[in-house]
Amino acid sequence: MSKWENVDMAQKYFGAIMVNVSGVELLIVNLKTRKTIERVTKEINLSDDIYHDRRVQYEIVSKVAEALTGFVQILHDYGVENYELWGSQALSQAINADFIADQLFMHTGLEIRWLSMSEEAYYRNQDLSLSFKDSKKVSHGIVYLVGITSGNTSITQFDDGKFVTSTNFALGPIKIAEDLQSLRQSAPNSIGVLNDYIDSKLNDFDMGKPASFVKKPDPTKIFLLGTSPIKSLISHYEKDHSLMSIDVNAFEALVDDIVDASDQYLIEQLEVNEDSVPLILPELLLIRRVIQLTNAKEIRFSDSGIVDGLVNNEAVTLGYSKDDFTHQTITMAVNLADHYDVEPIHRDLVTRFAMHLFDQLKPLHLLGPRERVLLQVASILHDVGNYVGIHEHYIHSEYIIRHSDIIGLSRIERSIIAAVARYHSSTTPSEDLSHFSQISAENRRLIAKLAAILRLADALDDDRQQKIKKISVSIKTHSVVITVYSNANLAYENWIFNSKSQFFKEAYGLKAVLKQRGVKD
Repeated sequence: MSKWENVDMAQKYFGAIMVNVSGVELLIVNLKTRKTIERVTKEINLSDDIYHDRRVQYEIVSKVAEALTGFVQILHDYGVENYELWGSQALSQAINADFIADQLFMHTGLEIRWLSMSEEAYYRNQDLSLSFKDSKKVSHGIVYLVGITSGNTSITQFDDGKFVTSTNFALGPIKIAEDLQSLRQSAPNSIGVLNDYIDSKLNDFDMGKPASFVKKPDPTKIFLLGTSPIKSLISHYEKDHSLMSIDVNAFEALVDDIVDASDQYLIEQLEVNEDSVPLILPELLLIRRVIQLTNAKEIRFSDSGIVDGLVNNEAVTLGYSKDDFTHQTITMAVNLADHYDVEPIHRDLVTRFAMHLFDQLKPLHLLGPRERVLLQVASILHDVGNYVGIHEHYIHSEYIIRHSDIIGLSRIERSIIAAVARYHSSTTPSEDLSHFSQISAENRRLIAKLAAILRLADALDDDRQQKIKKISVSIKTHSVVITVYSNANLAYENWIFNSKSQFFKEAYGLKAVLKQRGVKD
């Protein structure tokens, strides 16, 4: 192989490494051809310590580090130079998560990036989302992608291949298994009580969905993502090892049998791993409740995992693919704004102005596509706090955004968006030092740049009368001139703009000037 072929391969190959409470996984892909070069998994159980609020033992962390060292060697053997390590949300909740990250870095040189629940759902869904896109001429109907990890469940709805909404629940088979153990000691009908418990955790499943959806539950199908132990169990139960789907009635019959089955039966007849036995019934009960909530008539299985989505995301970032799924994040932001009764005309106009300002001011802020998405979400959600109260609504907006589940956003990104929304009104970061100092210097600068833009966009429709329909931007030596096209009296807009533009000068070092140009009828 020539030197140039080696360079080309290094650029095209990407390695995604994922560590979670059940082990580690490596996926190496040729980003140009989307061909899988290598996929390796290593099972290591970290969940017992995490879900019992204990420190993950040093010996177990050493096993993870050893597996990762082997992965890095595989990457080097293939000549892969571009690779990254991610950690699951559940693992990030370990008491000693910071020490785990530090030990892994010392042993392997890999810095771990923790994923949020919404990011996990975002990446786990992507393989199937692509298949919906590729077969868009086929009517898929309503489909739910259900991702169940040890401690979390994500449910994402598609309608004829189009993303609708996504919800995450802090509920998984390990947590259910713990409660089942205590219930069996205290409740005569532990299964019935456990079903009630699962119901209580999924009780906001319909939140934000239109009334027509709740009242008219059409038959649907669900895809179980990455639940290989359950798929294996069902295959053995049905005596069909090529099984890729199961009828809901057959699934119900299986659950009824498993409820009374012995551990020996599960291990010997259904070939369940002994460590997984306590998790089988909780996961089956959880799936059964999801089936009831979604009115599913068919269950299908998919091996789509988080690493597959991480690889796709890298392909998009490097320009090898156009399969960008950020529109799901925007859709979820609009869903959230609708849930909190944000006035849509003002919301959409401010968002349009903010996007235009961001694009035209790029020579000044030097930010990229991801930061543009963050500003777009902040623009959509900046007024959600009005739902709580108009007085200091920006503080309520920050709280709601910070504690909301928006698919595709990391915890840090959600905090940035919340801060931008907080500062879209009268308060500025420079006046709010005690709050602002909790954020890193790099993110403080980003928040300031985005908030300054959102303040200008919001000022152009502060009275909610939509007097301005169009703007243009011109960057001068000492100022940024924003020309607005309107025949209305803009005395109020000028006053508000002059007030809100003071922070723009702080953030960008240029004065923002408002000019009006009439519109010909």
